[in-house]
Amino acid sequence: MALRYLTAKLAQQIDEELMNAAGAFSIDQGAESREGMFGYTPTIWMPKPGSKEIYQRLKTQCINMKIPVIAPSNDTSSLRDALARSDVVLDAIFGFSFKPPARAPFDVALPMITESKLPIVSVDIPSGWDVEKGNAEGVGLVPDVLVSLTAPKEGSKGFSGRHFLGGRFVTKAMEEKYSLNLPQYPGFDQIVELPQSEASATQKL
Repeated sequence: MALRYLTAKLAQQIDEELMNAAGAFSIDQGAESREGMFGYTPTIWMPKPGSKEIYQRLKTQCINMKIPVIAPSNDTSSLRDALARSDVVLDAIFGFSFKPPARAPFDVALPMITESKLPIVSVDIPSGWDVEKGNAEGVGLVPDVLVSLTAPKEGSKGFSGRHFLGGRFVTKAMEEKYSLNLPQYPGFDQIVELPQSEASATQKL
């Protein structure tokens, strides 16, 4: 059966089920900006830090680990300088709840990232894309690699780069409940690459 691509509504529903008491998952080191930190020596661009406790903890973790964080500002010149010193962009700016258009300073930052010509790896859905309509407005990032989480989102059907699925945490019961038809993860791997032809064999939920 075909791998199922998720609408925004269903993606939210599954996330809530994973994070509730029955699912027993914690979001502390999850969610877009936190996932973008792992495994490298990053410089963090966080122009509008959230006021929730989870974002404050993220900021504290960055300070404790001596990870450079660009000072919050609508001025994107510091981002431009950071891009000039970087080898790759790990795009974890927006989550699947994003609805275009992007507001300042993101409306300037997205074209700047594109113009940098750096390789881009996007988490879950490329920034600037509608979770269901994709890059319909043509203003979103066009990454070289996309790492979808839990299950790929409806808007990523048109993505033509290398597409991986990550998050080997969905129970068999949940997979069957939502007819996700997830692929097999090889060995102990936490990600699996989706075939390029996958989009032509998917079904909308």
